[in-house]
Amino acid sequence: MFHKALWYQNYKQTRMIIWMTLALFVVFLPFQSTLALETWKELQEQAQLVDDSIYEVQQWDVLQIFSEGGLAILVTLSIIVLAGMLVGLERNTRRNDFTFSLPFYRNDLFLAKWFYGAILISLFHSVNFWIAYFIIYQSEFASALYLVSWTEIFWGPLLGFLFFFTFSLFIGTIAGELISQIALTIVFAIFPLGLFTLIQGLIDVHFKYYLNQPVWLEYVTPFMYVFSNTSTIATIITAIAFTVFFLLLGTFLYKKNKIEHNGEFLIFKRLNLPFLILFSLCFSLLGGMIISSLAPWNADALRIVSYWIGFTLFLLFSLLIARRLLAMNLMISNKA
Repeated sequence: MFHKALWYQNYKQTRMIIWMTLALFVVFLPFQSTLALETWKELQEQAQLVDDSIYEVQQWDVLQIFSEGGLAILVTLSIIVLAGMLVGLERNTRRNDFTFSLPFYRNDLFLAKWFYGAILISLFHSVNFWIAYFIIYQSEFASALYLVSWTEIFWGPLLGFLFFFTFSLFIGTIAGELISQIALTIVFAIFPLGLFTLIQGLIDVHFKYYLNQPVWLEYVTPFMYVFSNTSTIATIITAIAFTVFFLLLGTFLYKKNKIEHNGEFLIFKRLNLPFLILFSLCFSLLGGMIISSLAPWNADALRIVSYWIGFTLFLLFSLLIARRLLAMNLMISNKA
């Protein structure tokens, strides 16, 4: 898994997205911390001019730099694409045939991809974190760093990124090509909370009853590990546990991959029926929510009728879309 040839091959496939990911980490941490300092200084000056008070940086302001906010989502998207370039793109270009012909075990090939991505993500995050930390530490707002813990601003985000990368690679072992890998990663990253929202919409329209969201639901939603604050002992433990679980499962499935299905939506044909059912069900529930939202809130009967009209229409559309997806075979020429 640490053979130079494998690492060079992985870099050759991903060099463009690697440099883009590095640029996003620079913007996410050092550049954002610099902008935050300027904002804090401006707010401090405004506070002194208005009522001669002192502006105090809040914990949330620091967390927005290191572990939350929209830039973290952009970094996550680049990590998804990185995983897709490592696995999915190989299938589109038939490089996977060459990779599997190399004198290495398949589990070594998969673990080489994981170590390659995990080391780069850890390196990019760590270096840029320390730069951002020093920028704030040497400023007049250094005391703001004491409002947060190392788990909140360093370990939590890093483990979240590594977990999401591992999850994306795992999806690549069941997806047949790059686009389906990226799409399925995004869908299943929000699936637990998304399914709960769809079920809540169904119950709300028919029974006017709101379900309390279970606490455990966020722990099984991968996207929450990079979108929200990952700082509690429970989230740290689950992030590590899920990373190990999906790494082992991904390694096992990668050994079972059938290269004759490269370019298709799913590698394992036995997953076609479950995907068709799940995709159609979720798409139909979404259609019911959308159409019923157009009806007046006090017109209960009309909302129910609208819900099932939307459910039926989206069910038909979803069946057509799903069948097209499962029948596709997307291959591109490899000129490298």
